Amino acid sequence: MTRSILIIDDSQQVRSEMKDALEKAGLFDAFYEAGDGIKGFRMMLTSPPDLVICDLMMPDFDGFKFLRLKTARHDFDNIPVLIVTGRDNVNDKIRGLEEGAQDYVLKPFNPLEFVARVKSHLRIKILQDELKHVNEKLETLSNTDALTELYNRRYFMNILKSEFERSKRYSRALSLLMIDIDFFKSINDRCGHLAGDKVLIMVSRVLKTGLRKIDTCSRYGGDEFITMLPETEMAGALSVANRYLGQMHEQDIFDFCDGLQEVTLSIGLVCLPDESIKTMDDLLTRVDDALYKAKNGGRNRVAVSRGPG
Repeated sequence: MTRSILIIDDSQQVRSEMKDALEKAGLFDAFYEAGDGIKGFRMMLTSPPDLVICDLMMPDFDGFKFLRLKTARHDFDNIPVLIVTGRDNVNDKIRGLEEGAQDYVLKPFNPLEFVARVKSHLRIKILQDELKHVNEKLETLSNTDALTELYNRRYFMNILKSEFERSKRYSRALSLLMIDIDFFKSINDRCGHLAGDKVLIMVSRVLKTGLRKIDTCSRYGGDEFITMLPETEMAGALSVANRYLGQMHEQDIFDFCDGLQEVTLSIGLVCLPDESIKTMDDLLTRVDDALYKAKNGGRNRVAVSRGPG
């Protein structure tokens, strides 16, 4: 992985000395330089570095002002800052640390001590990045169905709760599709569970194709799936449901099971606002009823729940 550092100092000579020492140590692949705090901050906005070295005493825009700008941006929280100062003043050091710096180096600096301090903070930064990556991966795994790579039911229900409450509070459109694979048990019985898994993966690929970022598709359980479409009224939701049916007809399933002609879906659809739907349980019951209406009506179709009356 490419590692970069930003050196902010109003002295070109000091910047060159720091860069030379760090280049010899081989800690970084890219070096950015700035003559004052505001230029350095602008560089961070376009090319966030792994570590910053910043002089405290600079004309116009000093290191304290730079630290305050950086602290205001939480996306820069994990970028360590080493302050550099030619004034051996305890109050300046304390103030710099309180403003958000991790360490300080006195000028003129000893190259060996300077490199050692930078190396120490870079090592911490690398470990923090690795931990963040692992945590993000674990979070993704905890929210994802392992087979289909769709969201799992637990994660979906949390998202649905939030969208349902928003829809009810502001009378915003919200559509829900409950999807079931027709005769899935017979596919497993006739062709085996490996073929059944391939069908589940194929269906999940169809269901998430063409969705917007605000839409959410989940494996609801077994061979059931559910798609939530915020800010989508009946016409838009029907368009998505019919697209699902059409795309399933286009799937090549002959390698999955000998003699299997096609895989079809039954889809239940319910839309908000709907005054008869008071709770999220009402919403799920209604979409589930619509799904069974589609199955009882002959399968390979969409059935709409329109409420009482």
